[in-house]
Amino acid sequence: MHKVRNRKIFITVILVLFLIFVHFEHIYVFFFKTFYNKSNLNIYLSLINSQVHSISSEPTNNVYLKAVVRDANGNQIPYIEVNFESTKDIGTVHPGKAITDRQGECFVTYVPEHYYNLGFDTNPQPIDISASIAGTGINSTVKLNLVPVPIVFVHGYRETEDVFDNLSEFISSKGYACTSLSYDSTLGVEYGAKELELFLQNQKQEFLNQGILVGKFDLIVHSMGGLVARYYSASKNYLKNDDINKIIFLSVPHKGSVLASIGEEYFNDRSIKELVPDNELFVNIFPNTINSGLNSSIQIGNLLSQYDEVVTDESASLDKWGIKTEIFNVGENNFTVNNLLNGNILDAPNHKGILNNNMVFNRIVEMLNTDLPYPEVINK
Repeated sequence: MHKVRNRKIFITVILVLFLIFVHFEHIYVFFFKTFYNKSNLNIYLSLINSQVHSISSEPTNNVYLKAVVRDANGNQIPYIEVNFESTKDIGTVHPGKAITDRQGECFVTYVPEHYYNLGFDTNPQPIDISASIAGTGINSTVKLNLVPVPIVFVHGYRETEDVFDNLSEFISSKGYACTSLSYDSTLGVEYGAKELELFLQNQKQEFLNQGILVGKFDLIVHSMGGLVARYYSASKNYLKNDDINKIIFLSVPHKGSVLASIGEEYFNDRSIKELVPDNELFVNIFPNTINSGLNSSIQIGNLLSQYDEVVTDESASLDKWGIKTEIFNVGENNFTVNNLLNGNILDAPNHKGILNNNMVFNRIVEMLNTDLPYPEVINK
């Protein structure tokens, strides 16, 4: 009888010791957090990327921070509970609570909201992210500025970045940073897409050199520039970069332009051939890229000028993906047969007029300042 009882006690002791061994760190952490004298501790919060002082405010542009707890002698102290928060709950810090590891450090992520959802009247908007030792008033703060997502313009066939001068000036006056891609538009859509990819990567580095962390850009694209943006954003290369937040299309021939066939009489380059409606670009290439050529992870706006000489309503349509086309009257239809016969097919005032119209300008700013629809996913 005694042997059986002793065996049970022995087994119980072994089980208790085993549980203590397995959960030793948790038990140690509990007693350390509860009974350690925290009054002589200090906490230091810092950005992992110390050169950053501003971030473009959109939810994928995460900021990483490190908190270190030290005692009066500078020793890093493990197992201390730390609370994190941001000014007025602007954005979120994940996790909101953390325990310092064996090196006395803990790491968190700040996730900003879309800038236009924050209701700010000033740009940039300063915020504080703070870390405090639980149960004490001991804290540390990092200051950041939130700024809007930068804008990148992409011009069309045989145009230059100057075509956006008026629109860029208007949008810049609203507090946005604007830049333009300059590329040889005669070398084809694929070439333009590669140039766009490289340009966005370089722009990220340029902003970082200025202390501004940028994850994604809003693209405003005109005519063939829209096809360049689609080609890049629907490519496999885009999946690793993931650097576009919105694309606002302005008079883009998503199915090609009938004028391109006439243009072949006057221009002999790759791009004019690709803009013909039955070209391989529209028949095979786009249909076999991500979501048939319109990435469903990117917000989309689609604008067209009425009486556009280059792009028909049908060609501009993105109805296939559930995206509405907004049509603006930017001028009368003054394009004549003589313009075609004289080879002046690039002199299309309504096609370019969308880039110089106040109603369009104001609508674009509205689009930048609100959520736009995502393309519907097309099942192949």
